[in-house]
Amino acid sequence: MPRSLVNFNAPIAVRKRFDALCRANGRTRTSVLLELMTNYVLEEGKRMEERQGQLEDFDMRLRESPNLMGSQREMYDPHHRSFSPRQPWGDKDFDLPDPIYSDGQGDW
Repeated sequence: MPRSLVNFNAPIAVRKRFDALCRANGRTRTSVLLELMTNYVLEEGKRMEERQGQLEDFDMRLRESPNLMGSQREMYDPHHRSFSPRQPWGDKDFDLPDPIYSDGQGDW
């Protein structure tokens, strides 16, 4: 299996504790980090696969119930304009004072 050197920064205190535990268990840093990385890849891969299945299931149910959250066209048309949360009013509508600008002449 091809290998690649991986370098990363870690807090010194964490690295020292990690090294001490590796020595106490008779393992190298590499073997422990590879085990941790492999477990992470397997667990996260499984979680992402489950999540994708849940999203696909939701999409299927949504397509079968068009009144659930609006029309299918709104959900699946990529060119459909969606609601913008931007408000159409400005500071003047709230009677707020104008911002103060410096002319560069005075001390603030």
